[in-house]
Amino acid sequence: MSTPGAGGDGGGKGGGIGNGSERGNGLLGLRNRQGPAAQAVSVKRMEPSAQAQLGALGLTGFIVVTVIATGIDAGVFPEGLGHSVLPLVGFFIGGLAQLLAGLFQAQRGDTWHATVFGGFGLFWMAKACLLQWVLPATDPALRGDVSGLFTLPWVFVVFVLWVGSFRIHLVLLSTFTCVLVVFVGMTVSGFTGSQTWLRITGWSGLLAALGATYLLAGQIMASTWGRQVLPMGRFLAPEEHPEA
Repeated sequence: MSTPGAGGDGGGKGGGIGNGSERGNGLLGLRNRQGPAAQAVSVKRMEPSAQAQLGALGLTGFIVVTVIATGIDAGVFPEGLGHSVLPLVGFFIGGLAQLLAGLFQAQRGDTWHATVFGGFGLFWMAKACLLQWVLPATDPALRGDVSGLFTLPWVFVVFVLWVGSFRIHLVLLSTFTCVLVVFVGMTVSGFTGSQTWLRITGWSGLLAALGATYLLAGQIMASTWGRQVLPMGRFLAPEEHPEA
């Protein structure tokens, strides 16, 4: 990935546009803009061909589906809304949007974000099918066990991702700590039927959505202002880990 200053008007090493080839490759240089500063220039020039980052789309999907799902678990929204709203929102917004973001991050070689968005996208697509078709056809006495078994393997996946977030930045670590609690809570409440764990799951999810909203604001503002605006508490220098 180019550094934020690459692709500027001077056509340095990272920009790929030298003085001798500027006329012939100028359009190509605009199409390949990367980094906050270059994206900000692209936004101001209304360049639809400039390369955008789909991490913001993945965060949007995560925020929307998490607010609805865990808001129901927390008791903020009526429980009956889950059966009518969650399958549709879960499949398309929580599922498809995050899966697309994950595939984009995989293409860029970002393993952590590709696993997060791709994995959560598949999780929500599968859970939407579970809510829509599987659970209604399941014996009511077994529905809790089915839900608990569905989320149990994800606890281990999220734990590994949580450990990985220790090397990115503090905001992401805080957000993923809440996400880990959510998956533990979903598993425990599924197997035991505990209302206490269901409420813990709900409020932890809302806190995770709040952290994701802060991350989304940081990415959007960096892409339009051309620099990092919101502090993230980085554990690694931006040059070592360029993703927010």
